Amino acid sequence: MLKKVLRAIVVFQIIVFLSGCSRTVAPEIVKVASDGDKLWVTDRVGKRIMLVDGSSGKILKRQKLPSAVNALLLDGKGRLWAVCDGKNGMLCELNPVTLEILSKTPLGYSPSSIALNEKTGALWVTLRFDNELLEIDPRSKETLSRVGAGREPVDVISVGGGDYLLVVNNLPAMSATAFPVATHVDVVDAAAKKTISQIMLVNGATDARCIAACPDGKYAYVTHLLGRYQLPTNQVDRGWMSTNAMSVISLADFSLETTVLLDTPQRGAANPANIEISPDGKLIVISLTGSHELCIIDRAALHDRLAAAKRGEKVVPSLEKWDDIPNDAGFLYGIRDFAPTGGKGTKGFAFRYDGTIVAANYFTGTIAVIDRQNKIAKSYPLGAPVASTKRGLGEMYFHDASLCFQQWQSCASCHPNDARMDGLNWDLLNDGAGNPKNTKSLLHAHRTPPSMATGIRKDAETAVRSGLKFILFADAPEEVAQAIDVYLKSLAPKPSPHLVDGKLSESANRGKIIFDKHCASCHSGKYRTNGKQYMIDWATPRDNVPMDVPTLVEIWRTAPYLYDGRNYTIREALEGRGLEGKITAAELDDLVEYVLSL
Repeated sequence: MLKKVLRAIVVFQIIVFLSGCSRTVAPEIVKVASDGDKLWVTDRVGKRIMLVDGSSGKILKRQKLPSAVNALLLDGKGRLWAVCDGKNGMLCELNPVTLEILSKTPLGYSPSSIALNEKTGALWVTLRFDNELLEIDPRSKETLSRVGAGREPVDVISVGGGDYLLVVNNLPAMSATAFPVATHVDVVDAAAKKTISQIMLVNGATDARCIAACPDGKYAYVTHLLGRYQLPTNQVDRGWMSTNAMSVISLADFSLETTVLLDTPQRGAANPANIEISPDGKLIVISLTGSHELCIIDRAALHDRLAAAKRGEKVVPSLEKWDDIPNDAGFLYGIRDFAPTGGKGTKGFAFRYDGTIVAANYFTGTIAVIDRQNKIAKSYPLGAPVASTKRGLGEMYFHDASLCFQQWQSCASCHPNDARMDGLNWDLLNDGAGNPKNTKSLLHAHRTPPSMATGIRKDAETAVRSGLKFILFADAPEEVAQAIDVYLKSLAPKPSPHLVDGKLSESANRGKIIFDKHCASCHSGKYRTNGKQYMIDWATPRDNVPMDVPTLVEIWRTAPYLYDGRNYTIREALEGRGLEGKITAAELDDLVEYVLSL
């Protein structure tokens, strides 16, 4: 399989060279343009939006944007909106025909999604790292209101005729030792401008990505991972470690109906990302970035099956009772199909008026057209693939579940969002069983040996190869691990939202003095770690081993804290850690602010 992938990439590079396409393109979002024949396609690497001929794949126009596009919206008045990533993320209004930028409006930290309120005409935008939802007047570009969201909001839709908004939060906002541990969906009253309830997803739900509502207004559907973190990581088959899911939300009372697995008992449907409902409401389609395909579900058959299961009927041989649905990989048998997209890293897609689907293959730089029989009708390159570089190849392998036995998971299943963390505790067997530890971010892992909470791996290179073998159960050649090393070494920290114009606040400057006095002997140097291990009563697991001093770089986004994720906030992690009687409450506030600014 790996040799076939490598050969395919080499062949693709030759084709790109011969066709004169030298520009690296990472197609991510796809929307059908107003005329129905052309496509708007975003390119994350190039920070561009492109107008593409839907028949030939020819790029007709390109427009450079301030930063990479996280979401696109064509509103009811024919205006095209793009939200662009970054510490000072922008809302850009574009001419849908020429792609000319008509306006640029600063919003905040990492605008991640955009929705139109059909009742008021206002735009609602999520700010991922500000944990906020903004209401924007599309005419004046004025911010009309701000609503607090959960942890890293990544998608928003308008429901109930514009009366409500549903906001998907990417990660759990709680201690990893709590139960349940799961992310949630915020329900926002659009008129009152406030969150009125939270829909908690099933235990283990993390890395939630996208939400879509059906045309009849009865249900919404959320894509996410479902980690089986309460089990030891001694096998991967049949979804023992990680499953891939869609949660069904009733819009009548904003409750979680149930969660269904996209997987089959024999193989995973890895890393679900975008979700759309077909214009006629008949199909639910989900892109599977890890297994490089679309998952296509018969929506009416799904709800018929759910209704029958609720009545106690045995709808599939494997299901005994309603409460077992989130654990039953056979539940969608016969009503779900998979459509491979012929590339790597399937992300955005869109329905065309002729019933076909166009899908973007992020790592191989292609657009695939899927016909009504769920087969590839055509595929065309948009430029040189991300995977044509060693770094890009490593990023592709990191997100590639086809490396894994039965393709249940990729490295990104536990380390999503550019190799960060999932908020869960896992019982890895590298240091014995029965002592689960919180997932660590892999940022700077190669620069801060040893690896793992107890330093059981001497360095990140060893950890990468062990992860491929003992977590993915893959027999991967050394070149795969080497490419992943290159990718991980390339990662850079994002600036903390606690910084003020890129600098420490007054409070954080005071906190730095306290930090230097009480904390810097261990958390020292550029990466805020001395690379040593210590026996610490409050941070040592039951098998009584020394713990590695973790880096504090980008700690503002890596909650929960301590080796077992027992504390959700930095304040909780600092309280009772040897500082009693040494600093005042006000000084603790300043210390918290400084640590969160790193």
